[in-house]
Amino acid sequence: MAQEHLLPPPSPLPQFRRRPTFRNTKTFWIPLVTIVIFLSIFFTPLPRTYDEHRDAVIQSITDTAKDVLPPVLSSDNWHPTDLDNVKAKYAFATFLAGNADQDENWENDHYFIATRILAYQLLHAPETSSRDKSIPFVVLVTENVSEQKRQRLRKDGAVVVVADFIKADWVKTETSTWQDVMTKLRLWELDQFERICFLDGDTVLVEPLDAIFADEAVETRGTLTQPAATLSDEGVMPLEYNFAGVPEMNRDHGYPPTVEHNDYPNVGYLNAGFFVFKPSREMFDYYMSLLKLNGRFDPQFPEQNLLNYAHRQDGNMPWTKLGNEWNIHYPKVDDLLGGVKSLHEKWWSPEVEDLKPYMESWRWRMEGHYEARDQMLTKDYQKHGLKQES
Repeated sequence: MAQEHLLPPPSPLPQFRRRPTFRNTKTFWIPLVTIVIFLSIFFTPLPRTYDEHRDAVIQSITDTAKDVLPPVLSSDNWHPTDLDNVKAKYAFATFLAGNADQDENWENDHYFIATRILAYQLLHAPETSSRDKSIPFVVLVTENVSEQKRQRLRKDGAVVVVADFIKADWVKTETSTWQDVMTKLRLWELDQFERICFLDGDTVLVEPLDAIFADEAVETRGTLTQPAATLSDEGVMPLEYNFAGVPEMNRDHGYPPTVEHNDYPNVGYLNAGFFVFKPSREMFDYYMSLLKLNGRFDPQFPEQNLLNYAHRQDGNMPWTKLGNEWNIHYPKVDDLLGGVKSLHEKWWSPEVEDLKPYMESWRWRMEGHYEARDQMLTKDYQKHGLKQES
């Protein structure tokens, strides 16, 4: 059944609404809506182009943001946060690798824009930002991400951590954007945090996610000692661990997905685009020992298959399943209307065309917010005679 009628056009406040339950209000709302539509048709100038509509949305968000941002800023409020100064139990994190072809062309670097959208959603957007404002957003970047992009992410509010590459000669993939994904494992070295929730860059939020740190699935567990799962050529496993995620989805699935309806190709196979873990140097060392063993796991999906091997269901550190209300891969409109909290999908090219207005509108909101913030920051620094970081 076609879903077009369920979706709103891009707007400054994109939102999918569930069907109202108070039917006795129809006699009031239907005439009112009719009048509003009539007036908008005859008295609102229509944008002549797609770009004109986009620019109008950005300007609207910019004007709105100026009204709600603090009127007086300070160097303390706006100075980029260094990891050493973060005092928090939990963190959200993502990974951004460099792209030689588009490194300085921000407009075409979809993953960089996606990372900025995540920063906006996690830190600033009223509908999706963490209710616990102490939770930082960490962006682990490779060495070939330009300093200009790092600085932009810092201005957006992210904590930027530059990571040394992790590579293995035998691990090769045909997908160009996955060449450096093993470097993502550096997140396990950030053991100042008790828990980190990792989100792939191509994730768009629908609701706040900070309650995930209280989910039963993310509790610390003791490592098992099954002899059959303890191999002599592998490194020593940590005594305890936490690793919770969601299974890979079939593109054609229902919501909520179930095993009974064949919504998973393999419910024991984790998608490494969304998971919660306990950082640990011992775990990092164990992963590195696996990386040295040629053929120990299928390198087609590099870090995903390493993690699935290390945390296989019949191993000593099996991963635990989060409810799919937290995240859905290959999202559909029914998932969004069903109440899923985040969508694992490319904002610039969703497989379901009906989701495109919702996804793209977050980019426009992000740009409008940061444009207003940058303008206010510049004026405040000038007013107080402060030196603004580039």
